[in-house]
Amino acid sequence: MKKAIIILALIAMVVLPVAAKKSIGAVGLELGQPTGVTFNYDLDDNWDGYATVAFGLGGTSYVDIVAGGQYKIAEFKIEKAKFDVNVGVQGGAKVFFGDANGVAIAVRGTGSVSYDWTWKEVGDFTVYLRMGLGYAIALSENVAGGIDFAGALGLVYHL
Repeated sequence: MKKAIIILALIAMVVLPVAAKKSIGAVGLELGQPTGVTFNYDLDDNWDGYATVAFGLGGTSYVDIVAGGQYKIAEFKIEKAKFDVNVGVQGGAKVFFGDANGVAIAVRGTGSVSYDWTWKEVGDFTVYLRMGLGYAIALSENVAGGIDFAGALGLVYHL
């Protein structure tokens, strides 16, 4: 458990200065594998950054802390609705609990489709589906690696 706390502290030391440099553009939830809270940073019209703290549930429980960025590569319309297509990369750490106690460092390539809309008198929202595939290296008694997957449906409110 001491290793997990040390890793979380090191990740926070890296992510928090980056987050403080640019004001938070949106905050919301991601539902999927893992499920958690996300903070988005609008860097410009094509680039977005984000930081997510999420929990993996199921046979193995873990906390997944990631920071990532994505670039809008295309857009398409279905009737009046305009969707953005994004690609990017995310990196972070998974802290496992229970029988799988340990830490893994993961890097994933991501792809997402997002839709923006305004709800009158409430504000601006974005809903997205983001999938990521990459590689994770587990740091425990033995060092091991393997394919790593993440996928979530997210909804953020623009501040």
